[in-house]
Amino acid sequence: MAEEDPALLDLPQPRLLKNFQYFAETAMMLIHRRPVYDQELDRIRIWMREACYGLTDPS
Repeated sequence: MAEEDPALLDLPQPRLLKNFQYFAETAMMLIHRRPVYDQELDRIRIWMREACYGLTDPS
C-alpha cells in the first residue's frame, strides 16, 4: 500500500492498525446488510473518517 501512497510510511504502526480496524468494522456492518438507522449512519461516517486518517487525496 505504501507504494500507492508514500504518506502511509509516515504513519506509526498503531495508527495503521487503527485505520484497518475501522475499515474492517465498516465492511462487516455493510456485509451483514442489516437495516441501517440514523445512529448507525453516524457511526459509519466516524469509522470511515478514522479509516481514512493519514491517507492522501489522489487528485
